[in-house]
Amino acid sequence: MAVLAPLTVSSLLLGSVALTVGSAQAAPSATCTVKQSTQAGKFNVSGKDFKPGKTILVEGGNSTATLKANANGEFSVTDFFPAGEVTAVQIGGHSVTCGTVKQTEQKDAQNQYRMGYRQGVADTKADCKKNAPKQGVAALDPNYEKGYNAGAAAVLASALCKG
Repeated sequence: MAVLAPLTVSSLLLGSVALTVGSAQAAPSATCTVKQSTQAGKFNVSGKDFKPGKTILVEGGNSTATLKANANGEFSVTDFFPAGEVTAVQIGGHSVTCGTVKQTEQKDAQNQYRMGYRQGVADTKADCKKNAPKQGVAALDPNYEKGYNAGAAAVLASALCKG
C-alpha cells in the first residue's frame, strides 16, 4: 500500500505538469476572411491571431501579397484575387484558408438583398406607399434594390396596407 501511494501522487503530478506544458506551447488559432472591397474588382483579406511581426503570404489564384502581422497579430490587404480559394500562410507556420472570392460575392449579394428588404418594409409600413429605394451616396446595389422592392411589395400586399 505504501508503494501505491507514491505512484498515484507521482502520476497526478506528472499529469498536471504535462497539461501545463501542453497549454503553454499551444499557438492561438489564426483565422482570416475575404470581404468585397469598395474598390471595383478588389477584395479585402484580413486575419487575426497570427504571430505579431511575422511575415504573412496571402495567396489567391495568381495573386500574392506579402506583409507583416501587426503587434496584435492582425493583418489586412486589399488586392485583386481571382475566383479561387484565398489562403494566408505565416512564414514558418501553418496555412489558413480564408474563403473564396465567389463565396464572398454570394454572401455580399445576400446581405445587400436582406438590407434592402428590411428597408423596403420599414419605408412602406410608414405610409403604405412604395417609395424609391435609397442606399446612400454610392450607386444603388442591384441586390439591395431587388430586396427593397420585394420588401415594399410584401407590405403593400399585407393586411397592414389593405383597408
